[in-house]
Amino acid sequence: MQLILREYLASLNERNELDALLPDLLSQMGLEVFSKPGIGSRQYGVDIAAYGSIDGEVSKVYLFSVKGGDLGRKDWNSGSVQDLQPSLDEIITVYIPTHLPSEYKNFPIEICICFGGDLNENVRLNVTQYEERNSTDLISFSEWGGEKVALYIEKYLLKEELVPKKFRRLLGKSLALLDEPDVSHKNFLKLIQMLIDVDIQKGSEVVKAIRQLNIVLWILFSWCRESGNLESAYLASELTLLYAWDLSKPYLEKKSKAANAIRKTLNAIQCLNYQISMSYVDTKIVPHTNKLYALSNAVAPSCNVDVNLKMFDILGRLSLTGLWASWFIQHLPQEDVELCQKARHELRQYQDAVKQLINNNPILLTPYKDDQAIDITIAFCFLALSQENDKYIHDWLLTLVERIGFNFRTHSHYPCNLNSYHELIEYPIEKTAQYREEITAGSILYPYLAMFSALLGFDDVYGKVQELKTELLSHCNFQIWYPDEMTESDLYLNKSNHGATLSDVCIDKGKEEFLEQLFTECDESNSFDELTANKFGRWPLVFVACRHYRVPVPIHFLKDAGIASGEL
Repeated sequence: MQLILREYLASLNERNELDALLPDLLSQMGLEVFSKPGIGSRQYGVDIAAYGSIDGEVSKVYLFSVKGGDLGRKDWNSGSVQDLQPSLDEIITVYIPTHLPSEYKNFPIEICICFGGDLNENVRLNVTQYEERNSTDLISFSEWGGEKVALYIEKYLLKEELVPKKFRRLLGKSLALLDEPDVSHKNFLKLIQMLIDVDIQKGSEVVKAIRQLNIVLWILFSWCRESGNLESAYLASELTLLYAWDLSKPYLEKKSKAANAIRKTLNAIQCLNYQISMSYVDTKIVPHTNKLYALSNAVAPSCNVDVNLKMFDILGRLSLTGLWASWFIQHLPQEDVELCQKARHELRQYQDAVKQLINNNPILLTPYKDDQAIDITIAFCFLALSQENDKYIHDWLLTLVERIGFNFRTHSHYPCNLNSYHELIEYPIEKTAQYREEITAGSILYPYLAMFSALLGFDDVYGKVQELKTELLSHCNFQIWYPDEMTESDLYLNKSNHGATLSDVCIDKGKEEFLEQLFTECDESNSFDELTANKFGRWPLVFVACRHYRVPVPIHFLKDAGIASGEL
């Protein structure tokens, strides 16, 4: 565990990673953190300031100056204002005399030189001489390297009396099996479930649990980032966010110290999930979407089913990252025009990447599984944020419906209800109408395609779906899924089946009547509005849960969010 934590700490960047972890660690150690990393204001060398007693020592003021990775000569005093020695000088000459809060002025001060890795030998003498030269009766120095911080993490955040011994075994398995993402993911799921097994009524236990979730996800991400394989981190980040949200729900509206800590750490996990998602799509997906068949070929398939399943999975991931990007844009300070413009530019780049992904990987026009409607819906919701994409959406949907119709008529790979991989690689085993009816008994795909077309006024596409229903799918039960009173308790952890289904959806009528049929059902229940993800403005969480657990996306998003006018 010490090795795992040390390698994790050494891989963290200084800003928004190592300095984001330390306040939580210090709080768990019993210190009062009264100054945290800030952006845009002078800190005079102090990244974090805390007061209290560590391991029974006399109470002190602890002033941290933080550097990422190993501390070497170029980080100590190479002439840059970001070097460590100038920061320490500012602490002594400016921060302590002028910025230290008055209530702490009479206490001893310990200046903590903090770095995630090791202190290199080529600078050790410089650091030691500096500490001896500037130590006084009031001011002392200490070095918080990766080994010391790892020891404190293990002692205060991952204590054996709080976490069963098998915790270490599960984390070790998750890290050791990064090249087998599915197995790593299963072990990480067991780890998460073990960590959240706390008394929900005790805020202090929930705080510890959610902080531990944040740290173990950081550890996994850092190892994945070092190995260049982000698959396990991506899957784990979705799970961690969903479990953390479910654990935090009782504290989202409470006013207490524990509730504040829970909300803060929950926000950190959400940001980490977004960071992992962006790392995945920006390094593994987006650079290759503009190349014909590049991503399809990268699947290294044993058969075309492998390509189909993975490409629709990528379509959902890329589009979901785009939806998160749109959410973050909504929460940016609008007065920061430059930042908002940059974020909107990145959002358009993601939309272009989705369109390039579809154009250069034609297998995305032939869904093999009916539940790939989930990924198509996420992509539609993302592209429909901008009316500039309406023509592209029209052409995409039209080609999609025509390809599906062709595959049906030729008994080729049409959307089916099979879920088992070995069944998928063998289908269609018969080119008969009877067999086709057996594996297409129900569908969520076609009602969603019809709904998209009706919302955006694509009469030709809507008519094509009607033709499919009349000529080839008269036996098929068209269905729409709606949240029910059990969805809030079961959605984020996938505890059991939940939701209600509108069966035998009729698309024979005109577009207006069809939409009225669907959206009237939305008005009959407030279960969607009662989802905590929606009540607290974190609507992308619903998309995360739907994508991860393969639950249809609620059509309320299309009804209430103004998709037809390009507003979400």
